Amino acid sequence: PIDSLRLYLLMGRELVSAPHASAGSIIGVGGLAGAVRKCGTLSSEPDCPPFEPMRLAGAPIVQVAVEPTDISSLPALEAGLRRLDDSDPALETATLPTGELVLRACGEVHLERCLHDLRTTFAPGVELAISPPIVPFREGLAPEADGSATAATAGRHASLAVRAARLPDSAAAARADR
Repeated sequence: PIDSLRLYLLMGRELVSAPHASAGSIIGVGGLAGAVRKCGTLSSEPDCPPFEPMRLAGAPIVQVAVEPTDISSLPALEAGLRRLDDSDPALETATLPTGELVLRACGEVHLERCLHDLRTTFAPGVELAISPPIVPFREGLAPEADGSATAATAGRHASLAVRAARLPDSAAAARADR
């Protein structure tokens, strides 16, 4: 019911409980568990179209596998991972075809924070075995691989320009002979 919702103003790192919020405020709404996953549109108008999901500047790049040290804790870990995934829009959790539970975060600090939250808030009491972090490296080849690309950090503090060109056949042959 709507009476059980709680409003929080996001003030830096703090959440401040509030009875109401004015237009333009950045807020959190408590009491939506099970009704909204990651993001949603709340409106007093039934015909309000949904807003687009948040677009995040980064994508998860660090992955770890997590498993309970006691197999009987598996359901509690799975439930905790679902709640952690719901609470963090930048986090991804998945169950691989092998049955392995993985957690993907946007960097080492984000991963540490997520693991801390999993242990203390979302799956307290579940002893975890965590794999070493994996950072996937993806590359590919194309027959005609000439091109260039430029990338910048989200804050535009650093950028990288790359130009890729196919080796001439003579250079490729000389390299193959080595």
